[in-house]
Amino acid sequence: MSTSSRKVQPHLVYLDAFLVDRAAVQMGLALTLLASTSGVRYATVSGISKGGGMLASTARALAEKLGRDVLDLLAPWDPRYVPPKLNDSPFGGSTEWECTDYLEPGHKTSNGLYYIVCRMQHRHSPAKQGRGKFYHLSWVPQAKRDSMRHMLSRHADVCSLVGIHQRIAVNLTSTPVTGDDGWWVIDEWVGEQSLADRLKTAPWPAEELPQLLLDIASGLQILHQAQIVLRELAPCRILISDRDNRAVLTDFELAKLFDGGPSVSTEWEDDPFRAPEVGGGEISIRADLYSFGQVVGAALNGPGFDPGRTADLIAESNIPDRLQRLLLACIEPSPERRKVELPQLIKELTRWAKG
Repeated sequence: MSTSSRKVQPHLVYLDAFLVDRAAVQMGLALTLLASTSGVRYATVSGISKGGGMLASTARALAEKLGRDVLDLLAPWDPRYVPPKLNDSPFGGSTEWECTDYLEPGHKTSNGLYYIVCRMQHRHSPAKQGRGKFYHLSWVPQAKRDSMRHMLSRHADVCSLVGIHQRIAVNLTSTPVTGDDGWWVIDEWVGEQSLADRLKTAPWPAEELPQLLLDIASGLQILHQAQIVLRELAPCRILISDRDNRAVLTDFELAKLFDGGPSVSTEWEDDPFRAPEVGGGEISIRADLYSFGQVVGAALNGPGFDPGRTADLIAESNIPDRLQRLLLACIEPSPERRKVELPQLIKELTRWAKG
């Protein structure tokens, strides 16, 4: 949900989950410890990530424990929030673009990098919008910052290999900001909602499921043809187009190229959509097949998805038998047992989508 569409209560203070999390990391505080040592209920602290507000006294207690001014921790949707000036902060945008809205709280990638997603406006073409991701680098040690800059600089190479495809988000720019504070990745605007957003309230409509899965598989095929393993395919990285309700893959800045080089992501956190072998050995396109199978389960299930039930969800669905067998092979824990190829999936998905 964008900040402009949020409902706020004027007597409450709204803090930015990303800024609170970053400050806690810098202080060496887990959120549970932050809550207990500041005298604030943990439910209130954890509720920040859901856009929850709090009394001013509570906000001051948290800010004091974090060594910050409350005004420096305000979320963009708080009435007292003052946007940073372009000359004072990299968050004013890149040279051609400016940030007009925050689409969601900050995220932490699998290798510990924080980023926030924004709606972007082209400075010279008012009708041109983008989806920007600002990767904060200023708070990490210099050695790690240099490594992260190198990782993000690979995105342009990835995009050149992919080319233009309607099922892949089109990158407009990938550039560092002045002062080494961070890095902007700006893609063409697709839509505000991801598949994860849509699945929070209900499963994907059964009559639209064949086209959704075909769109996702088609995007994966384009990446694989460019020798790219997405390896972190998940509903949150699948945008739903405002124009035609079709799926578009995004956020593959940290994708692994088949170049024999080291993996971009080396510190993996738990993710039910990530293949078991990722982060612990040789990675192939079979990792994306596993993720695809789990995405199918999430689309069938909707809210409260349990990856342990994916096989049952597929078996109990109206998915054609031949396609069911391929999807069940996708979610085999061992990559050697995933006896399925993406072209096979696309062939059966196409047949199903055509009815």
